[in-house]
Amino acid sequence: MPTPDRSAQYDDQVIAAAREVFAEQGFAAPMSEVAKRAGVGVASVYRRYPSKQELVEQVRIAAFRRIIGEAEAARAEESDPWQALDRFMRRCLREGSGIGTVLPPMDQQHTYSAEFRELQQGVAKEIEALVDAAKQAGELRADVDWTDILLLLKHLNPALPTSEARRAEFRARYLALVLEGLRAGGAELPGPPPDRAEWQALCDNFAMS
Repeated sequence: MPTPDRSAQYDDQVIAAAREVFAEQGFAAPMSEVAKRAGVGVASVYRRYPSKQELVEQVRIAAFRRIIGEAEAARAEESDPWQALDRFMRRCLREGSGIGTVLPPMDQQHTYSAEFRELQQGVAKEIEALVDAAKQAGELRADVDWTDILLLLKHLNPALPTSEARRAEFRARYLALVLEGLRAGGAELPGPPPDRAEWQALCDNFAMS
């Protein structure tokens, strides 16, 4: 039985490999490719993650933790609320962040863990704090909601058949354009932002009635 430290290291290896493989080859990539990239046996991967959806859930959990960490660091280290939001978005989409991984839609047949749901709500709370502070400072346009920022992170990270380095360049390029549009003082945006229920449904890939 591996020690806790070795178990955590094993999980980190497999999750990092899964991120890379799914980003490059899509969700149809076999678990054997993930095992090969991680340098472990495929049987051991299946013992730890009996289904591909369970592995994807752990990839998402790792991303949630990084997003929360980036938000906390931005608010702690940037005194200007706009700079905090700017830093947060740039670091979430930078090369190798693990946050910008393109993953399949969430599976309605898969039961997600309490940890997953808690972290998902933690992401919402941290981004809401960043957005509220930037709006109160008069630097972020008043008609932008925290749900807009979450969906922008998705829009800025499409699946593209190229390397992670090039995808990161695209993300940085188009984020720079988007940040200009988020500044206070622009023309009113068409349509309302998603509310919390709609955001949750979109994240979970569930249709709204």
